[in-house]
Amino acid sequence: MPDLPTRLALYELGRQYIITHARKIDPAQVDVAGSDANLYVGSQSYVGHAVVRQLGERVNALLLDGCDGEDLDRWVFDNLNGLIVRKGASAAVDTVQFSRAVATVGAGTIPAGTMVKSGDGIEYVTLVDATFSALQLTATATVRATQAGHAYQVGRYQLRTFANLAAIFDASMLVDNAEPAAGGEDVEGDDTLRERARALPGQLRRGTLGAIEFGASSVAGVTSAMALEVFDSLTPAMLAKVVMLYIADSSGVSNLALGNAVQVALGEWRAAGIQVVVSNSVPELTQVQLHLGFSGSVDTVALTAEVAAAVVTYVNSLGVNQPLLRNALGTVLTRFTSAGLVASAGSVVSPAGDLYPTTGYTLRMRPEDVVLV
Repeated sequence: MPDLPTRLALYELGRQYIITHARKIDPAQVDVAGSDANLYVGSQSYVGHAVVRQLGERVNALLLDGCDGEDLDRWVFDNLNGLIVRKGASAAVDTVQFSRAVATVGAGTIPAGTMVKSGDGIEYVTLVDATFSALQLTATATVRATQAGHAYQVGRYQLRTFANLAAIFDASMLVDNAEPAAGGEDVEGDDTLRERARALPGQLRRGTLGAIEFGASSVAGVTSAMALEVFDSLTPAMLAKVVMLYIADSSGVSNLALGNAVQVALGEWRAAGIQVVVSNSVPELTQVQLHLGFSGSVDTVALTAEVAAAVVTYVNSLGVNQPLLRNALGTVLTRFTSAGLVASAGSVVSPAGDLYPTTGYTLRMRPEDVVLV
């Protein structure tokens, strides 16, 4: 809070007061470490600074861009009439298929609450019954991770075992997930909540593309959404009264279970009579090639690692269908000029221009996808 007086400034106010008004003591005593005057002015400067900081923090808590943590939660709830709140950590969801080679055992049910596991011990629980008829060989069920957070989101073909196979009516039963799990997210961060709060007033009329995107992004586990109008294939100039909605979590992934949750939530956001078709996103890996220059006396290895991490963070923050802009990569690099990076027009070698993902995909990067040339 640079606009508030520092403790030293407050000390100087007390010092000047003694120098100006002291009559019964030597004014110079205020500058003698440990003297009564020095201790009195010094201690009161600390008290005054604490009061000033408290006032500044409480004023900041009244502003959207100044508050954070619980103060931000309170600002959002009070000023937006409780229409949005911070999204808590969400558990990943997925769909699993149960299968058996023969139906010798006959009919049976795998009940809701059955636990399935990945090879590294991450547990998911079924939310509905999976019922087999006497001759049926396969059935599906929606599952949810038993623990919330991104760390418990598994990839496709990872849920392969039962926690207790002996409890399953057919001991030959197998389980698998053809789609990656999606929607496992940590508690919503301050920056994301702040941007949602800022966007809400413009979407209150609902029924617009922005409102549909906002409503989808309000679902736990969804971090980006893009709505596009569909034109009639027979009369291209006319709208088909259908909206395509692309959704993704922070990994750029979505699946049927997360899409179903969004579809339910959209009843409060889409226009009546307008169908919204939810399409699940798939990550599209991309690579960035950099040619970096440095000023003298710089730890080039450490600075290169910081630059690469910043590039990966920027690309992985892109939403579904959102392009990777070449000049935005240049902006990321310029943040490190004060640290000794020499950024130029040739610093970004690839992509040579703006990079647009395939429709329905989300651009993503791994650390090894930053290549130095």
